[in-house]
Amino acid sequence: MSGPRSPRPGALALVPLVAALACSGGESADKPTTRVDPPKSASPSAEAAPASATAEKAPDAPKPGADADADADKDGRFTSSDGLVSAPRPRGEGWECEERVARPPDPETTLIKCRQTTPGRFFFFMAKDYAVPEEQIRRPEGIVREVLPRTYDKLYESYTFTREEPVLVAGNAGIDLWIDAVHAKTGPIRKRERVLTQGQHVFILSAEGLPPDYEAEEAAIDAWLTGAAFKNLTEAPAAP
Repeated sequence: MSGPRSPRPGALALVPLVAALACSGGESADKPTTRVDPPKSASPSAEAAPASATAEKAPDAPKPGADADADADKDGRFTSSDGLVSAPRPRGEGWECEERVARPPDPETTLIKCRQTTPGRFFFFMAKDYAVPEEQIRRPEGIVREVLPRTYDKLYESYTFTREEPVLVAGNAGIDLWIDAVHAKTGPIRKRERVLTQGQHVFILSAEGLPPDYEAEEAAIDAWLTGAAFKNLTEAPAAP
């Protein structure tokens, strides 16, 4: 499904948003530390999954001496090695989870992603925490209106925000989005995105895939959105 793109106000600095791994544009960290947790049931001869709608690239090799399984599958969760981002590991076969972590002088970023590697399927989950300079601080509405359209313009031939709802997470106001898009290589895709902000941090939760795969994973999408945790997203004080 495609349609008119959401209008957006005048030019503003683009906040680095999501990785080539992620649902929303170029990776903010050029040289991330990467850990990959391979699928337990992956077959060495299995065909590659369809091309990612986000021009996904192969992850860099983990740094020498890094424990590729550290913090993975602890209590059924996949947790970044710095402990900043955690989410429930999807159940079933064919899931591969990985992380990307970057620190200054690169933009401060922690990202985890779990993707389906079963041949013929394209679907992934992503959770990301990244920091921006003070002059680029935006509320969730600013990210949705000013940043996402710029990113989606680069990713998709067309896209439509089909639904938008407010959400409250630990007392922090955010926005849930439902998006239909068309990618040049993958074709029609369906996306769910949650945007939260606190101070200089932006928190993104995403689920994206081919429409049939997206529909098949709707229960897992809800589990990812409700079960993901960000260490830097603290409980907001109650209104007086």
